[in-house]
Amino acid sequence: MNYQNNQRMNPVTFLIAGALVVVLLLMFQPWDGSDTLQRGGEPGMGNSDEDREPYSQGIMEADLDFTVDEFINTARDLEGAPYQSGGKDPEEGFNSSGFVQYVYEEATGIRMPRIAGHQYELGESISKSYLQKGDVVFFEGNTIMSGIYTGDGHFMTATESSGITTLHLENDSFWADNYIGAKRLTDKEIEALHPSTYKDHDHPTVQEAMNYLGTPYEFGGSSLEAFDCSYFVQDVFRESIDVYLPRVTLDQYKVGEDISEDDLQPGDVIYFSDVDIENSDREEGEVTHAGIYTGENFMIHASRTEQMTQISYLNDYWKDALTGIKRFDGMSLNGESPIVQEAAVHLTTPYQKGGSHPGEGFNPIGFVRYVYEKSEGTTLPSSAKSIWNNGTEVDSNSLQAGDILFFEGNYNLLPAIYAGNDQFFIASQSSGVTTRHLEHSEYFSERFAGARRY
Repeated sequence: MNYQNNQRMNPVTFLIAGALVVVLLLMFQPWDGSDTLQRGGEPGMGNSDEDREPYSQGIMEADLDFTVDEFINTARDLEGAPYQSGGKDPEEGFNSSGFVQYVYEEATGIRMPRIAGHQYELGESISKSYLQKGDVVFFEGNTIMSGIYTGDGHFMTATESSGITTLHLENDSFWADNYIGAKRLTDKEIEALHPSTYKDHDHPTVQEAMNYLGTPYEFGGSSLEAFDCSYFVQDVFRESIDVYLPRVTLDQYKVGEDISEDDLQPGDVIYFSDVDIENSDREEGEVTHAGIYTGENFMIHASRTEQMTQISYLNDYWKDALTGIKRFDGMSLNGESPIVQEAAVHLTTPYQKGGSHPGEGFNPIGFVRYVYEKSEGTTLPSSAKSIWNNGTEVDSNSLQAGDILFFEGNYNLLPAIYAGNDQFFIASQSSGVTTRHLEHSEYFSERFAGARRY
């Protein structure tokens, strides 16, 4: 009895012993504080409840012709370059997103978005403890700003006071307080944003479209020096697969094969309403923008927002504005009409009263006669009435590419060249040499007089 009582541990002694065990266990646990190097991360950058090893190694393991050190050196070579709102190159200066875009393209060829908010929508979220060189870091003040992580807690960005400069994520209070996260491009995004991916693409239109990357945007622009979204689509399809589309987005959307979202394929054209609008005169719900689908949820388009032709991710902004999808492959003339191909060369040539040569401009009769002479060696009569009288009459249901269409003008017949798929070329006073649609062009559909073949 006394023996058993002596062996029973006093409750206070039990609690003290238990506490000692806990202390000893904690002493021998490896410390996981923020002042040591975490696996795959940087020292002193802290940890978060959302820490996990990223799936992507980003540009570190990209199959591209550069090294990470070369990438960082490209950024560091710009140190001290001036700040410029909206700037995107060393000559004019940079804002933060323009700096990120420039370094990525210059060092790797990757076409990052122009706007920081669009950059933020890409990539895998990366916690501070897993940051690596080349990751894009983001901050939110009055707007979202971006920068390039260069290692050891440092990053580079463009500031109004210092231009391109190096700062620290923890030690520079403004940036530490406004830090909202970091992103690393995934393997699929790197592939989708790099033009070399499309060099041997199965669809010729996607291949051709890449030749226009970086071309300045201009609303109504109708030359390769600067253009808008509909000219881009029109020119790419003509050059790549011999398809002749209307000049205006709204008219393009009226032709071609309707495609469901489930059947969307590279080379299809995506149309949007009420977005990327140059002026506010457009009607609500009107088709206002178009881009060529490249695959993996990306498109290439002449972007007013980016002010250039760019590869863009189809984010919620675009998906919410999606109006429809068109496939134009079935409209190809397959190079079988030299007359149409020659006519297309002169698109946007200005109208000139009495004009009969591209150097001076065209009127309708001068345009048709020039194209026939150049492509076929055929000298047509000198007046529209004589062309009408001497040609072989063609029923409107039997039209072939290269036939001559006639429309009733105020005083004379107006000749045009049929391009197939109810499209035709005509030299108009308002647009110069342009394309119109037999059914959807209200002015011409009401004035169609007939067709002749030579």
